Amino acid sequence: MTVNPSRKHLVLLGVGRANLQVLKGLAKHGAGELHATLVAPHPYYIDSAMLPGYVAGQYALDDIRVPLDGLVEASGATFVPAHVHALDPTTRRVQLSSGDALPYDVLSIDTEPVIDREQAEATMPGARRNALFVRPLETFVQLWPQLKSLSQERALQVSVIGHGIAAAELAMAAAQALARPHGTRVTLIAGEAPLLGEESPGLRRRVLNRLKQLHITLLQDRCVGMDGQVLQLQSGASLVCDAPLLAAGDNSPDWLRQAGLLHDDSGLPMVNERLQSEHHRQVFIVPEGASAEIGPMLEANLRTALFGGSFKKIPLTTSRLHVVGSGEGYAIAAWGPLSLEGSEVWQWKDRRDRRQFQALFKI
Repeated sequence: MTVNPSRKHLVLLGVGRANLQVLKGLAKHGAGELHATLVAPHPYYIDSAMLPGYVAGQYALDDIRVPLDGLVEASGATFVPAHVHALDPTTRRVQLSSGDALPYDVLSIDTEPVIDREQAEATMPGARRNALFVRPLETFVQLWPQLKSLSQERALQVSVIGHGIAAAELAMAAAQALARPHGTRVTLIAGEAPLLGEESPGLRRRVLNRLKQLHITLLQDRCVGMDGQVLQLQSGASLVCDAPLLAAGDNSPDWLRQAGLLHDDSGLPMVNERLQSEHHRQVFIVPEGASAEIGPMLEANLRTALFGGSFKKIPLTTSRLHVVGSGEGYAIAAWGPLSLEGSEVWQWKDRRDRRQFQALFKI
């Protein structure tokens, strides 16, 4: 791949919100003496916060997925549809599935978390063949309508395998979408640790009550195998299941873990307050769960890394506000020890999510 050596080259890996905000900044303020390249497997952005609403039938696919071509064109960037195979931060090159080795001056990584399929198969034999993986999102949103259509023909036994808020939210959305007309039932297999045990008591209590209201069976157990009809649990029990939805195991991609960057004990890449990798200062990484508003600060730091100036400190603390869609136009909100729920909370969540989604592409 040919890159103009007279211009600084900024490479953006992934279409997370922060990278999209960087493109938006380039469109608004001009690229100057840099050229940007965006690398992603698909030419779309899918909003993960609105995914449960899509599953529940509250959003159409076009409500949560937007083509990237308009923003890419406005920013003057080049879009490369490819997967990343390897990253060499020493030579500053990214090896792509297209066979190209893409050089960069500065790199910004804001990719979708992945579910390691080899690890899933090792811990749950049969997962690769039988599970519907929630990630990558682009594949999941294409396959979900097939499961919904099947539920219109007969009652199904559906299991969501995962822990935390995202898995609970997915289970509640699936229960809403699939219950009618034949009474499909949903089970949430949440592992051995208490579901949402790390969250506030108010949020946990409201989510558990909502699972009961939607007739979702909660199993504090671990799936250790699956075939086309039955899940094997660590407790020794077997669970009839027509469709296992695998929402567990969000990880950094293999190429990022193997790039020689400094990682913490859990395998996540470590970054400083500027979002730089400590050992390779030309590599910026947006952590999973970072604030949706850090994009402009990231853009400023990328420009500083390219052309000099003062870096900005980027706060990595996430909001204490949790808003959980819980099916049937209903949502739960918690701020520290305070919590509330109802249709009004869903309406507020819907307005907020739509506003943030639309703002990403408004130049």
